[in-house]
Amino acid sequence: MKHDYNFFKNYLLFDGLSETEVQKFIELMKFKKVNSNEVIINEGDNGDTIILLINGEVSITQALTLKNTKTIADNREKTSIRIDSKKSHHFFGEISLFNEVDKRTATITATSDCEIAILDDEDIINLCNEDHTLGYKIMKNLAEKLASSLERTNSQVLKLTTVFSLILDT
Repeated sequence: MKHDYNFFKNYLLFDGLSETEVQKFIELMKFKKVNSNEVIINEGDNGDTIILLINGEVSITQALTLKNTKTIADNREKTSIRIDSKKSHHFFGEISLFNEVDKRTATITATSDCEIAILDDEDIINLCNEDHTLGYKIMKNLAEKLASSLERTNSQVLKLTTVFSLILDT
């Protein structure tokens, strides 16, 4: 697959960026093949990269409840989303760019053989510091993605509190 502007311009991360601006990011990307069933990001692990799904399918799982400290296995209630690169141009790991703790907030697992591109947070910040106009555009795009994730999380919290209140009422 050709890794050029025409491919990457479709990612929300690069919305509104010129070909020259996107090319700066492409030059910093590390490309990796991932086997089916391989974990790409593990919830709770340290993270300092943004990952773009180039080709393949992944599932995103995120714990909805706290881990029971009495068991070794992770038996938390989880939510799952499937992402197909043919249907959307998705990227992951943006929260680590803004979080001092740098903990991953979800597990991303390949459900087919995949290709991903990896951008180091430090490289992104350096580019944004070198070119403030580019930095503004990238931060605006990341803010849109974070706002969308926050809306989804708020919905999940509402569902959980509704269930909890129904349990307490019985």
